[in-house]
Amino acid sequence: MTASGQTGVTLGLERIVWFLAHVLPSDPRDKLRVVHVAGTNGKGSVCALVSEALTAAGYNVGTFNSPHFLEPYDAVRIQNTAIPATEYTHLQSWIRTLDSTQTDKLSIFEQTTVLALWWFAQSDVDVAVVEVGMGGLRDATNVFSSVRNGIGSLVQCICPVDEDHLGMIGNNIEEIALEKSGIMRPGSWIVVANQERSEAFHKIRQEAHRTSPGRIINVRRQPTTDIHVPNFVIDSSDVPGHVRASSELPSWATFKGTGKRCLRVKYPPSPETYLKSTKPKEPQSKQPTKSKTEVDLPLELPGYYQAGNASVAFYALDVLRTHYGFTRLTDSAIQVGFQNVRWPGRLSWLNIAHRALIPGASDARSESPNDTVSERLYEWVLADGAHNEPAAVELRKYVDTTLRRISQQRYIRMARSRSSGTVCVRWVVGFTQGKDMRAILARLVQPGDIVWAVPFDQPKEMPWISCERPEQIAQTARAVSGIRVETFDCLKDAVDRLSACSADTYLNVVCGSLYLVANVFREFQIQPFPNK
Repeated sequence: MTASGQTGVTLGLERIVWFLAHVLPSDPRDKLRVVHVAGTNGKGSVCALVSEALTAAGYNVGTFNSPHFLEPYDAVRIQNTAIPATEYTHLQSWIRTLDSTQTDKLSIFEQTTVLALWWFAQSDVDVAVVEVGMGGLRDATNVFSSVRNGIGSLVQCICPVDEDHLGMIGNNIEEIALEKSGIMRPGSWIVVANQERSEAFHKIRQEAHRTSPGRIINVRRQPTTDIHVPNFVIDSSDVPGHVRASSELPSWATFKGTGKRCLRVKYPPSPETYLKSTKPKEPQSKQPTKSKTEVDLPLELPGYYQAGNASVAFYALDVLRTHYGFTRLTDSAIQVGFQNVRWPGRLSWLNIAHRALIPGASDARSESPNDTVSERLYEWVLADGAHNEPAAVELRKYVDTTLRRISQQRYIRMARSRSSGTVCVRWVVGFTQGKDMRAILARLVQPGDIVWAVPFDQPKEMPWISCERPEQIAQTARAVSGIRVETFDCLKDAVDRLSACSADTYLNVVCGSLYLVANVFREFQIQPFPNK
């Protein structure tokens, strides 16, 4: 992904491929083993799950996400710790100096991609988990070759694909799916998530069989079950990593879903069960014998859709240990990793009361919303980066589940004195220009809800991003639902209003853009990733 003239986005690989191969002192790709992740929704969660499992197994793991969250450097991490800001600035200056000698200059995103790959290679990571920026085929991250001597793109994951960035990476769902399938490499393994859009699935399957027949894992054909395991215990005695105690978790990550959800995954009994309809053209190595036929994986990330992301992550990890020698990736290591995973800005519960404790709010402990949200609803904000229609559907499902839980808990505790009516939702929304606000709001807003329209700050090093005016958001919201809408000149004004609320008749939800959610984290002074 490249910024064109600082205002738009163009796609292409010529500049970055030349820079990696001919301008840098050495090509970092020659040292990297890569798990590459594309799709419309779920990419970040899959990257987080894969990275945490590999880290728990004792591997040195680099992770590159797009976009960044709070600061440009937090997109580049090793062992989930962001590159030091000073080192990021130094490498950025060095890369820009090298680039100044070139006729065709790198874009900001290409510079950051080069920086990440160089830092990973110089740090001798065992594996790099790389999230696509936009699309796939022409994205700046799509610079890795097929596997040669154990180096290259080992596994490509295609997460759920839907209509996003229309007109930029495709004009319809088939073209978008084709673009995202462009990260596939001959001879590598391809993990395809369950696709809600049949057109996307058929195009992805077609490209997978054309690119790497016999090495395709179609997740929806694998036997998995989302279950509750009341007495779930991890035997981590042989795992280098450990299950983090609650005191080791960041303050925004105290919520643990239902606390008992697991994904029960059955091992494929033979390589043939990985296949959709074709036989391998060459003999495949036999899978190592496993002592059991299934494993339960904790689902710590909230939202029912995370079972699908966990399935993609598990099969990618299983490929790494089965075909690429990552033998320390035991079931227990994967369980520990999945137990430890946290992903900021996606269904994150934030306590408004902690904002009053600033400075030091980022270190403040909070009770779990599981225990307190029904009693002190006004203290909590649910922040989610949902910015397209499919994500809005999943967010609304989660919100409805939360509202039912609140109602049940209040009934059990006889806590009806504060609110005798139905709890509705206060949506604090902001959007990037070009998003289909009407479709997103239609999925989110229901009668009785209210909408607060806010802007977000300009994301650093992303001059092509612009926020929609609150007045335009309000106009669209009124046209969609006819409900009460308010506009704010800045997010701080909206948060100040929330802090002053003492009634618990509304569930507060911030959504519409990850950039807006990042603003909330800044407002609360929450640091999402550790930094050296």
